[in-house]
Parts: sequence; structure tokens; C-alpha cells
Amino acid sequence: MLLSRLMIFNQNEEECRQMEAYFEESGYGVVCCLDADELMDMISKGRHKPEVFLFYIDDSGRKGYDIIDKIRAVSDMAIIVISKDSRLDTQLYAYSKKIDDYMTEPVPLPLLEAHVEAVLRRFSEKRLSVETAGAITIDYESRKIYLEGKVLKVTAKEFDLMEYFIKHKGMILSRDKILDSVWGYDYIGGYRSVDTLVKKLRAKLTKEYPYIQTVYGVGYCFDV
Repeated sequence: MLLSRLMIFNQNEEECRQMEAYFEESGYGVVCCLDADELMDMISKGRHKPEVFLFYIDDSGRKGYDIIDKIRAVSDMAIIVISKDSRLDTQLYAYSKKIDDYMTEPVPLPLLEAHVEAVLRRFSEKRLSVETAGAITIDYESRKIYLEGKVLKVTAKEFDLMEYFIKHKGMILSRDKILDSVWGYDYIGGYRSVDTLVKKLRAKLTKEYPYIQTVYGVGYCFDV
């Protein structure tokens, strides 16, 4: 199961397909759209319901923002604008259209993915303070984890790891990605830190709830 769906609007087909391949490899569901009329048709008819919309604006200035107005009339999805226009007045105008983020090209795809995850995290925090996955209930405000209604005694880092797994349920997560997201980019430890913490969480979940699965040669996948 894919946790997050992205819709990409980029009239440069080669760039759009490269982004599509990158995000699909990261575990996202992706719809790539090259035509504005097709885009609005898909959104208005509810054919796709993405959590995040990546909107490439090729020309400088304010041309093209009417599309965002139309999207906002029917959807509250997160919108990230990517543009070559770095002028302050253009960025302020974009934010006045109720977008969620603005990035100036060139944008490396790993950085774009980090912005997508940050937007998703903000949206998730707004919508959910308590989340359930199988027999697990996680309370983000009190930072408590429940298994079949009983509180699990976990460390702060174990909570962070479980939170990351639940927010990326069904996605194959490499050890590198887990290290960067849970421990931080400046952490000097290695994969053993991930494996050790996963082992501890598995023990607390018991064999009755084998939600954390090993993906050999890659990392882990949490699913119920």
C-alpha cells in the first residue's frame, strides 16, 4: 500500500518522467501530467486525489497561477511550486494563492523529496494527533504507543522510529533513508543503529504482530 500520492505538472516531458521514476522508486504513487486541460479534468472529476501537487511554472511572472486558483476551488491538497523565477514579488504572489512551498530551480530531486516529506508531515500533524495501524495506536501529542490498548514502554528514539514507520506505512525504506530521517543527516553512526532499534521494537511488538518486515539488501517495510 502506498502512503502518499503525488501529482506532477511539468510540460517538459523528459523532466516529468524523470521525476515520476524517482518518486516511484522512493515508494510514492505518482501521476505525471503534461497538459493543463488534462490536469484540470483529472482534478475536477476526482480521478486522482493526490496529497501533494508539484507544479512547475516555466515562464517568469504570474502567468499560470490561474491553474492554482482552479485547484484551490476544489481541493485542499498541498501545493509546491517550482519555478526559475526567484524574484521576491513573484514568490509573495505565489504564496497569496495559498500554496504551501516555493522552490527555485535548479532543484535536486533529493531536496525536492525532503520538501515533499516536510509538507506531508505538516499536513499529517494538522489532521491527526492519534493514528492507528493494526493493533498499534500512536498518540503524537503525548508521545505514547499502545499495543492492543496497553501502553508500550519505549525510548524517545524508539518512538521516533515507530512514528516514521507508521507515517510511511507500506513503503520500502532503505537504511540510509531511515538513518537520515530518524537520526539526522549529521549522525555519524551506521546501519547497526537502525538494525538494533528495529530488533528492540520487534521484541516489544512480539511475534504476534510482525509488522516490521525486513527487505533483504535494502532495509525495512512496515505494514499491517
